[in-house]
Amino acid sequence: MKTATLMKTAVSLAMTIGLAGAPVASAAYPIVGKLGSTLTMTDSVGQVVLSWNVSGLKPSSDVMPGYPVAGKLWEATATVNAISGSVTPAISQFNAVAPNKAAYRVLWQVASPVNISAATIPQGGRSTGKIHFDVTGPAPNTVTMNNGMQDLMIWGP
Repeated sequence: MKTATLMKTAVSLAMTIGLAGAPVASAAYPIVGKLGSTLTMTDSVGQVVLSWNVSGLKPSSDVMPGYPVAGKLWEATATVNAISGSVTPAISQFNAVAPNKAAYRVLWQVASPVNISAATIPQGGRSTGKIHFDVTGPAPNTVTMNNGMQDLMIWGP
């Protein structure tokens, strides 16, 4: 009888410790707002809180060094804030999306002094710059941040 009680106590304690150490659940995705709005999210383990603001989606006259633009170059201004914890901006996750769902990947690989930096930002820090898209079809009106599985944030008209 004492062994059974000890086992129940040990299992109960182990479950309590396991639940206390579980990651904090983040907001349901996607987080949606209008272009120009600041959207806030928590990373998948609940340790980093960050916000993004995407605005000014429009055709661009910028030069993309070493990148032959196949369509029309578009740009938006992006700002990331490290609210809690250090943030490495996931610039490669951005897409410009047209009303017919045609999606244009961000030109994250193009080095330009006007582009947002992918350098890690310390807590309380901020980084602002442009993100560019090679639009080869219908004009986009929305910007999404997608982790390869789902849209995390959506900025629409």
